[in-house]
Amino acid sequence: MTHCIVVGGGVAGLAAALRLSSDERYRVTLFESAPALGGRVRSFVDRDSGTESDNGQHVLMGACTAALDYLGEIGTASSLARLRGMSLPFVHIDGRRSLLQAGALPHPLSLVVAFLRYDMLSFRARMRILRAAIRLRRLSGSGLDALDDLTAEAWLRNLGQGSAEMLAFWQPLVLATMNSTPSQASARLFAALLREIFLGARDAADMLLPDAALSGIFIEPAVSELQRRGVIVRSGTTVTALACPEEGSGRRVTAVIAGDERLATDAVILAMPPWALRRLRLIDASGKQTDRPLPDVLLPGIDLAAFIPSEILSVHVWLRRSAGTSPMTGLLGTTLQWVFFKGKTAEGQYHYSCTVSGAEGHETTHRDALRRLVLRELALLAPGLVDGDIIRILPIREKRATFVPAPGIERMRPQARTGVRGLYLAGDWTATGLPATIEGAVRSANSAVEAVGNHK
Repeated sequence: MTHCIVVGGGVAGLAAALRLSSDERYRVTLFESAPALGGRVRSFVDRDSGTESDNGQHVLMGACTAALDYLGEIGTASSLARLRGMSLPFVHIDGRRSLLQAGALPHPLSLVVAFLRYDMLSFRARMRILRAAIRLRRLSGSGLDALDDLTAEAWLRNLGQGSAEMLAFWQPLVLATMNSTPSQASARLFAALLREIFLGARDAADMLLPDAALSGIFIEPAVSELQRRGVIVRSGTTVTALACPEEGSGRRVTAVIAGDERLATDAVILAMPPWALRRLRLIDASGKQTDRPLPDVLLPGIDLAAFIPSEILSVHVWLRRSAGTSPMTGLLGTTLQWVFFKGKTAEGQYHYSCTVSGAEGHETTHRDALRRLVLRELALLAPGLVDGDIIRILPIREKRATFVPAPGIERMRPQARTGVRGLYLAGDWTATGLPATIEGAVRSANSAVEAVGNHK
């Protein structure tokens, strides 16, 4: 039986272990350095409110077929509330409101109806968006590749998109899906994402929101299923080094150092973010640990420094009065970009989660400033909201939520299979064809496990 070790207990690592453990040829061990599994997809019990809160808001789309298969395997796919037809209310900083909602016509005509009804923009601006969508539909594979050196903003401007469309439609979409501004994000990645969401199957543009805590949907059931299958899951244990001696046919992974143990292995999937890989060291043929970071020796063609972290700020807010019960509302011209209604607590408090993507540099570092900002911008949803209506604010900063999907990054993203026998890569930063998303993480795991099976 082939022993496979998965390093990293985020979604990519859990998905890889699940797929490996479904094949009787593999014996699987999973290591996570943190006390709890989940990585950037997790929840915790807030001590003051007693409610279980997420470290950040995650939204899946109907196009996220790999992620939905993952949830189906662990039995929690039904824990996502599906908003059919992309029904999204928007509120502008000047008080204007509009609804982006698909019609009842066959797909993709239903999306055309959505854009035509979106009166946050003039009719001419809406027609310019539709013309851009037609151009996107005609884009071929080679045409996508040609966008790799452009920013999303430059590409959209080339498609005739004006400032109004950028502010009221494209910028919120880029921030929500890529955690970067249009001036930072890769046009190629954005175009590929748009094609999957808007030009895919009929339900590809549906939005799926978790209706329970993230750990209870994505993580705990996966761990339970892995343990049921006999997978050894060890959290709070850091893998520090890999043994990769030179052999006649080149380097091959033979063991990992985890804590104070040395474990023999036939294959290792490193389901770790790029900034964590540099902590790994190499055990040489003499059995000694070298001082050089493992990637410098084993992954020389990968520029890990190119994957720059990007922050997401999630602000949990508990109010004494309602600011609306729409599951998801977009704010335009504001610092807060999305407001999610998380439900009413047993004490009658209204719980909201507000998101700021690409959060570096915003006026959110000082608590008093953040409170004023939250009051000012949630008042767009609840006119007359006063400071006394705010019971509590809990900011959660995920400083390394994603990598910046900059132009040219696609050429740097590695495949699952490396030049070392038995060593594979997974994670949303690898060559998934998508920005850093849960869907990308699961796809990367699938690619890594496929590579394990094909790498003789």
